[in-house]
Amino acid sequence: MSPAAGLSAAVAAVLLLTACASSPPSADERAEDSAESTPDAPETPETPALTGADIGDWIRDTEWSFAGRGIEEPFTIAFEDGTASDDHMRTYEIGVGVESDANGDGVVDLAVPISQLDGNGFQELWYIWLGNADDVETVAQQVIYPIARTTRCGDVVQSVNATEDGFSIDQTLWMPHTDQDRDCADGGSGHQTRDVTVIDVDGVAFPMQTSPVEAWGGVCPRSDWLDGIPDDTIAARAAPPASAPQVISPGELVGLYELAPAPLLTSDGARFFGFQGDSTSTTDESQVRMHCAFG
Repeated sequence: MSPAAGLSAAVAAVLLLTACASSPPSADERAEDSAESTPDAPETPETPALTGADIGDWIRDTEWSFAGRGIEEPFTIAFEDGTASDDHMRTYEIGVGVESDANGDGVVDLAVPISQLDGNGFQELWYIWLGNADDVETVAQQVIYPIARTTRCGDVVQSVNATEDGFSIDQTLWMPHTDQDRDCADGGSGHQTRDVTVIDVDGVAFPMQTSPVEAWGGVCPRSDWLDGIPDDTIAARAAPPASAPQVISPGELVGLYELAPAPLLTSDGARFFGFQGDSTSTTDESQVRMHCAFG
């Protein structure tokens, strides 16, 4: 073989080895290279959980439903920075709320006092706002039925505290007849501690009392006559709708008390009354044992 032919064969061998060494990568190799060259996708940040402070801030600049004495026909008040006024020169102010999960949905709720000043008149109502974690536009929804009230020469809320499933209300009650001659500054002679939660009945939120007995969870006025009528035939429920939980069954002897008109609670024709019976007894004799229900 001539020198030229030998050189050509050597060059051909080198080219063949180079071609074999640079053969296309396998599919697995391509996947590995792609994973190494592609930067990690940024993690989507979780939406912060709704807090009581979020609700407290939001309700300072929104509309409220307000029902005088906790039982009268409600009207709307538009708040700005926690204060408002109406056409009758009455002023309103939002107080500090208490956090709990009142309806058991795992989202924080807030019980909040709102005060009304009307010349020398004063009243404060406690309302529950249900947190709404799925709607950034509507942070919370008001339960339009107040759970407690303070009025001049009337009931006084001493405290509202969080419980595992709602709120506990400690209140001093102004009792008909027996407190007529008392000084307003001394307050009423009745005492009552009650626990409330929030239930859904036909898509509407209602407060329900769970302790010391199951009953209506909103404001419960006393009878002006204190003339309980024994009855063992009535079936009573915890809220106005007919599908609300039953709290008195036929065969249970209770004393029934007729109450003054309560337009907020009877607009659908439900009967609103007070009751007490064996199931409402308590070891604390200072506790007022009259509660409210619907029939």
